[in-house]
Amino acid sequence: MKTVKNIAILGGGEKELNILSEFHRNPVYHIIGIYDKDPRAIGLEIAEIIGIPVFTDRSFVDAFRKADYIIVTDERHQFKEEVLILKNDDLRIINPSEAVNHLVTDTANNDNKRPPWPEHLEMALKYIKRITDRERLLRWLLEISVRAVQASSGSIMLCSEETSELYIGYATGLSPEVVSNTRQKIGEGIAGKVAEEKSTRLLENIVDSQFYAHGRERENIQSAISAPLIFEDKLIGVLNISTDRDERLLTKTDVESIDLLAEKIAPILDQHLRIDTRGIREKEFEIRNFLESLFKSDIGFHQKFSGLCKTLCQELDADTVTIYTATDEGDWLILGGSDQYEQLEEVAPRIHCLKGSLARAYLTGKEIILTEATHDPSLQIKESGDSITSIYLPLVHNTPLGVLVMEFSKLESLEQFMRLKDTLRFQVGFFAYAQLRELKQQRKLKRYEELSALTPYLMGVDDVNARLKHIPGVVASVINASMGSFYFKSASGEEISYFGFPQNELDRETDVKFDNELRERSMKHLKPECTSFLKSDIGTFDKIPSYTSVISYPFFISDDFTAVFNGYSKTPETPLDSTVFGKQELGLLDKVRDILTPILKQKKSLSDKKEPSSFNDLLKSNQKIFIERIKEEIERAERYHHGFTVTLFKIVGLNEYYSVSSHHALDLINMLSKSVRNSARRTDYFSWMETDIFGIISLESFQRIGDLEERILGLISGILEKKGLFERERFSPVSAFSLYPGNSETASDLISDAKSKLKAD
Repeated sequence: MKTVKNIAILGGGEKELNILSEFHRNPVYHIIGIYDKDPRAIGLEIAEIIGIPVFTDRSFVDAFRKADYIIVTDERHQFKEEVLILKNDDLRIINPSEAVNHLVTDTANNDNKRPPWPEHLEMALKYIKRITDRERLLRWLLEISVRAVQASSGSIMLCSEETSELYIGYATGLSPEVVSNTRQKIGEGIAGKVAEEKSTRLLENIVDSQFYAHGRERENIQSAISAPLIFEDKLIGVLNISTDRDERLLTKTDVESIDLLAEKIAPILDQHLRIDTRGIREKEFEIRNFLESLFKSDIGFHQKFSGLCKTLCQELDADTVTIYTATDEGDWLILGGSDQYEQLEEVAPRIHCLKGSLARAYLTGKEIILTEATHDPSLQIKESGDSITSIYLPLVHNTPLGVLVMEFSKLESLEQFMRLKDTLRFQVGFFAYAQLRELKQQRKLKRYEELSALTPYLMGVDDVNARLKHIPGVVASVINASMGSFYFKSASGEEISYFGFPQNELDRETDVKFDNELRERSMKHLKPECTSFLKSDIGTFDKIPSYTSVISYPFFISDDFTAVFNGYSKTPETPLDSTVFGKQELGLLDKVRDILTPILKQKKSLSDKKEPSSFNDLLKSNQKIFIERIKEEIERAERYHHGFTVTLFKIVGLNEYYSVSSHHALDLINMLSKSVRNSARRTDYFSWMETDIFGIISLESFQRIGDLEERILGLISGILEKKGLFERERFSPVSAFSLYPGNSETASDLISDAKSKLKAD
């Protein structure tokens, strides 16, 4: 009956989780606890689920004192204080490679006696075969080799068939420069001779030998073994093992052990390195072509990502593929697409990234690989068909974009994916970036178009005082607020109008009181502010607030003219939108201020008996936004090598009509605005710029721009006829466009070019 050994694990990260999975369910070992400062660490969560004690404070010390071994990973500097405490208690602290050695040898090795040959070497190597990351694979193979003969360091050199050279795949005790720069010709030097002769060499008394002194970085090497790694008469590389001065000398018995290990290692490396490069390149090409065609397709956001998931699932022979995409709200993700769903609803579920592998991959930008595996008492690992490897691949392009989650049950498919991983991460990441950017652009265009319609809409209200009552509802719709209030004060007095406030007097009284307090605070600080209410704050309130987020924006504050808007409880249009007010809404309100200020000053000028601004003056903010949009499109055109057009439509006679009957003219403008917006493509941007001119920025090709003009001109003529105003000589529409890239290089030049063509017509 073997003695059960107590194991404790210091750290709750991915590496520690791998260690946990190795030792758990092995009757020879009992895990008495796992410690991490972070209570959300994935290792702690898994340990708690399977009934292993977890610790996040100093209470771990008493429990860990009962451990035979305490395992800490290479990142032990994170637990410097904890390691110091445990060392003071003279506890045995080992690294993962030593832990695996104990696992496969089932030997404590307490008295520095040489351990017997690992009785479970085959099982250990079978486990290592599942490692698909090259550096990690080489590290573990080298660790096993070094530990097998009680050496202190070594290296695995790989053979390049193209150059007939050996290069260092992985090494311990050498600087990164030496590892990356070392090249050894076959037949030259010790490793080169071993590779050429395909026979193992034992090197003794290296320290005192002048033959080995030249160009050696490690001067204290006492003895070494160099063994060729050969599989089916093919040279894979060379395994080098060494001991330092004052350490034991390697012997012929060690040579036999290393030869045996080399026979076991060579086929593992051969399988790892034997990749059909041509097939991988073809796979990359197929996926890239599919992404290009998918990007150009007219299907919806979720349909694109679900289609991508299904294709990746088929091409890579994965069990499942899911893509989670970022939102405008920090640590929230949405389900972008999955091969498991035929069709996702437009309102996809949101996931709050607080803990778990998905959150860690997204927030840290590091990939996570988890393999399910169980062992029987003899360390027999389940066959690959019975175990699942889950991969969380963060998608990043300048900023975090989401996470690609894939599951594999076939080792061959997993290995293929690992070769494609970096290319796939870039391609899918860029695709996600383009899709999210396109959606943001569409939402931004929609907001800008709503802004451009503000002036005609508000000016269409005859009664100047009635305009104030419309402002809170109009502004609330721009920033998607469910409630809003607008405060206006001038020399003639003050007025407050509300939108969406409760009809119940008691609830309304409470909300109005808070609204006044919020406004006073904003006016006192002379700057906008946003506040969000979170569910975790419930305990700090006697009564739960009816709002989830508030925004207060002072449009204008002076001694004789003050205007402030308050908005409440943002209602996002899509799951990608933020649920709270922030920088985006403040930016929109900056533009609303530019639009409203002249209208509000007109109200003030009427009360002061001054001449109000003209309608063209009030439309200057629209012109500013239109120029801004053209500048953005120029940047996109230069980045993505596409063109666009700026088309201006003028309604001859509308200026004169406005001077005679402004109310009817504004009614016509609002009707035209609504109809044109519905008729233009969703990628087009529409804005009314002058009393008789509006513009459209279109991504339509030059060959199809005539269709756009014909369609919009026909629409305008139809509305004019319906109103009984259409007269080809006196009241009719004309159009002209300017093309980019073309003769004009700036936004102003594009508008001027189109205007000059209008005048010529």
